[in-house]
Amino acid sequence: MSLKLKAEALAILWIVIASTPNVGAQSGRNRGQAKPQTHHDDKDTIRLRVEEVLLPVSVHSDFGKLPPNLQKTDFILTEDGKKQVINSVMHTPASILFVLDAGGDSTLKNLNLNRDLALKMVDSMGEEDKAAVITYSDQVNLLSQWTGDKAALRHALQWDFKPGIRSDFYQSLLYAAEEVLPRVSGRRSVVVISDGVDSFNELDFEKVLTALHRARATTYVISQNEILLRELKPRAFNVLSSYEMLDPIARKRIAALRAYYKQLEAAVITLKGLAEETGGAVWNSGTREEFAKLSPQIVTEIGTEYLFAYSTERARDDTKFHAINVYATRPGLQVRSRRGIYANTIARREARSTVRTGQEVAVRAPRIHSAQRSSM
Repeated sequence: MSLKLKAEALAILWIVIASTPNVGAQSGRNRGQAKPQTHHDDKDTIRLRVEEVLLPVSVHSDFGKLPPNLQKTDFILTEDGKKQVINSVMHTPASILFVLDAGGDSTLKNLNLNRDLALKMVDSMGEEDKAAVITYSDQVNLLSQWTGDKAALRHALQWDFKPGIRSDFYQSLLYAAEEVLPRVSGRRSVVVISDGVDSFNELDFEKVLTALHRARATTYVISQNEILLRELKPRAFNVLSSYEMLDPIARKRIAALRAYYKQLEAAVITLKGLAEETGGAVWNSGTREEFAKLSPQIVTEIGTEYLFAYSTERARDDTKFHAINVYATRPGLQVRSRRGIYANTIARREARSTVRTGQEVAVRAPRIHSAQRSSM
């Protein structure tokens, strides 16, 4: 082949190569090239579950009686600002958990008043109501599991109520919320008869409040704090006499009274918060005579609770706190409810931990012994 023909052939070859698309780029195999995205909609979809929420709501009439013939349309209920469809409004029997203060200086507060008030409330319970009893002092004791037997409840309060020196207040509420309340369904009420002072200070208010919210329990608080503050003030803050200034035991006693006075003042706020946050009420009587006569008021107040049922969709791993608001649309009605709820994990734990014996519900961990506290 002549040189001229060879030159023409090479020129044609270069033109063909330059005009041919990059085969490697078309195949998508070049390094650094992004691979096409594959969508897995079935994996990315949020799994939802329907939860029926049973929300306790206190409903009052302007006339001071239980309002008759309540209808779903008498109320508006919102969760996180979104209006919910109310399925039903029910007035069901009460499950009342008594948490009684049995600790502290018996020369300062009358612990028998706490027990006697609980006894009167037991006598006023309805035929279908049931109750359980917890006391706390140096340890937390379950005196009675859930029962509607008033004689058994009275026996537990009269014979098993044992005073102690210290007050394990927060632990008693945590135990109530996590171990005792899940063993009943429906309307859960906690009656706390206490000064709200804790000797151990191992738990904080927010942790206990969260546990009560998870249990969806309404908390009613009765305290002697106003009585104690009035009686302690002259003893704790009077100018010490010359003898008392010289006596180290007397000085130590005065210091302890002042510390307890400050704890009582702080506890007034704590106890009020527990009641208001969970939709309950608080009583802080000025005299022991008034305190002893509170039973009818408290029983009536617990009786104003209704259960509102509504259904909502939640993610299966939902752990958020959901804000709740309830409004009455019927004239003459006043409502009070808890500030919010958590997704219901209580029901699933009930299925695992409840042991049923006949019609009674037995609690697996009846006591938190003082031995368990000794290392803390």
